Amino acid sequence: MPPYIMVILDHNGNIVEFESTLEPFCHNPKEVIGKNWFDIFIDPNDREKIFNVFLEILKGNDKAYQTYKNDIYCKDGTHRLIDFYNRLVTKNGKKYTFSFGVEHMYVDFSENLKKYGEEKFQESFLSK
Repeated sequence: MPPYIMVILDHNGNIVEFESTLEPFCHNPKEVIGKNWFDIFIDPNDREKIFNVFLEILKGNDKAYQTYKNDIYCKDGTHRLIDFYNRLVTKNGKKYTFSFGVEHMYVDFSENLKKYGEEKFQESFLSK
């Protein structure tokens, strides 16, 4: 599997669960759990657009945004273009977004994005 990022956000966009093999370039879980995804990972110029996609997923329009591509900031100051697989999940009456992504340069892998995303979802706390 190519380098990936997996993130679960609560309804405010705060990071509930995080896993990444993009290190050492990107953050590790200890640095980001409980913090806002959009403040840490999304360029201010893209924040409104990406936040609106997040809101649409929370409204139940996750099929329209099941796959989505956007840049993320890494702690080393670089940007990475990530192809994300997204889904809405409700657990104990609370809504979460689950997103699994790989760097866009692995375009051949993107066809398997949903498959690997679902595998990671089954390993996450939301499925338990």
